[in-house]
Amino acid sequence: MKTPLSMYKCGINLGNSLDAFKEGASDTEICWGNPRITAEIVQMYADAGFDLLRLPVTWGAHIGPAPDYLVDPVWMARVRQVVQWGLDAGMSVMLNVHHDNPWLHPELSTLVDTLPKYRRLWQQIAAAFSDIGDALLLQGTNEPNLIDGENCNEGSGNRNVRAAINALNHTFVRTVREMGGNNATRWLCIPGLAARPLPDCLRDFIAPKDDRLIYTIHAYVPDRFAFSRNTQEDTAFFDEKARDEVREMFLDIKRYAIPHGLPIMMTEFGAVAKHLPDGNTVNDAERVKFTRTFVACANELGIPCVWWDNNYFADGGDELFGLFDRKTRTCNSPTVVAALLDEASKR
Repeated sequence: MKTPLSMYKCGINLGNSLDAFKEGASDTEICWGNPRITAEIVQMYADAGFDLLRLPVTWGAHIGPAPDYLVDPVWMARVRQVVQWGLDAGMSVMLNVHHDNPWLHPELSTLVDTLPKYRRLWQQIAAAFSDIGDALLLQGTNEPNLIDGENCNEGSGNRNVRAAINALNHTFVRTVREMGGNNATRWLCIPGLAARPLPDCLRDFIAPKDDRLIYTIHAYVPDRFAFSRNTQEDTAFFDEKARDEVREMFLDIKRYAIPHGLPIMMTEFGAVAKHLPDGNTVNDAERVKFTRTFVACANELGIPCVWWDNNYFADGGDELFGLFDRKTRTCNSPTVVAALLDEASKR
């Protein structure tokens, strides 16, 4: 199935760097333990064969007070520098608003406070990048949801939350388009509730009227394989049941997302590295099976996929999605990367 996104082969996230945040941190880019991004790190992904770099950015700590909500020019320049490195490496780049949920509340009751700040943020981002053409995609939010309670990332929210997300999406599209330059025609990316491919998360979604929009989805399915939860259900093996769950998830996308009429991109997916029962062998062979199944299903619907790489790959933790070591600029899971790129090339 061919879509307007057929030009994109396979993407990777440069995660847990510019999107990192910590109260009182003097240098947020490295506050989660990752090295500072360099042109060589960005080039590493391009050399490996990725043609789309998703650059998650958290802006909250770098925004001044009302009413101007000015973004720190040093921070904007740093983001611009990394974007340019991606473009110079021959990749397209997707830039977003990422872990800003603490102030970016998708509730109708708080939009009166949220929308002015959100609008000003996107005015400044769009102005700073207006000279860059279609190689730059902008994504309004990451996984919009309330942080606590029934509307957290694991839930489906309620009609109030979904309506607020529609308002955020419409504000984002209108604001960027009004800024002119290449913003008038570039691809803009919008998610539904929590960017999850669940019927409840897609309910009440209303796309802005615009012919250059991409619907973005995130999927870590099945959870017991994709994450390390230390539960009885947790597994390092991608078995038939897991394969069926991936296929069913893509059937949900076909049933509930495709009817919205927008091209779709999977801007986050992946599975963490785990040890097999021998305690020594990493389950990369199982992750290869997962990757091939996942991307093959996405190919059938014309959906490009973007792996969540956060540079976490050492023992410990439950989010070891890293495929590359940014410090040594080497690939830690070459068979997974090879499977990812090979399967993506079949779309």
